[in-house]
Amino acid sequence: MSEATVTPFGGGEIIGDAPDRRVEILCEHDGLHATWTRFGPGREGASPHIHREHTDLFYVLAGELTVRLGAEDRTAAAPAGTLVRVPPLVVHGFRNAGDAELRYINLHAPGRGFAEYMRGLRDRRPVEFDQEDPPADGLRPSTEAIVGDDGATAEADGVRRRLLAEVEAIGIAEVRAEPGAPAAAHVHAGHAESLYVLEGEIALAAGGREHRAGTGSWVQVPPGVAHAVSVPGPGPARFLELHAPSGGFGAFVRALAGGADEAGAAAQAGFDQRPGSCARLTTRRRRASRR
Repeated sequence: MSEATVTPFGGGEIIGDAPDRRVEILCEHDGLHATWTRFGPGREGASPHIHREHTDLFYVLAGELTVRLGAEDRTAAAPAGTLVRVPPLVVHGFRNAGDAELRYINLHAPGRGFAEYMRGLRDRRPVEFDQEDPPADGLRPSTEAIVGDDGATAEADGVRRRLLAEVEAIGIAEVRAEPGAPAAAHVHAGHAESLYVLEGEIALAAGGREHRAGTGSWVQVPPGVAHAVSVPGPGPARFLELHAPSGGFGAFVRALAGGADEAGAAAQAGFDQRPGSCARLTTRRRRASRR
């Protein structure tokens, strides 16, 4: 893929669709595979398992996800708006233990063939994937799984960015942006950027075009593609911003939150982001403003 793309709500590749379960593939590149899932009340999910080579993450959109953690099978509740991060070699499973519908985004970073594994389950054919039953030893403690965010928040010029997680494989923030907030064009040379629109609408300038993405849309920007994100209004937008691999994104957000100093400047400079150009869209906007 060499161009930015938008997958609208309900437009992902369907893995399964039933009254109590729907699963769609939203994203499939080496650094990140993502699915959207709807579970009915009381529905079981995956039984306890481990991943050896990648991180498993869940962002809860609606309802409450019950996460099963460790060989002791302790449970943790993740309500809507919560990110769950499970490192490699931590035993985990999940279910919808509540009386309401559950919706969540599941992220595997790096992908390690997760999307093809899901197709294999759909098509009833075996597919190798970095997942296995819990071994007798060699595990990491369940306390290394994180339910909740990182805590760093940066706010300036109508944009509020809350860091949810950062490991080498992925950095994630929840962003709230007002209409008219600055939309500086930029490019990531070594990683892909993804966006999931939680509320409102965003506009993505890329490749001389403007892409509109409403609530529930997944936006994918490959490495090397200059782009700018703005909010056309009339109200604010809220969205997930994902960088895979992270490319220093977490340090970048912390630097923004901490204010201007020498260390902060170095962290911002160390992030895989440089100025880019979306000249055609800029021209279009200027022409529209003259009418």
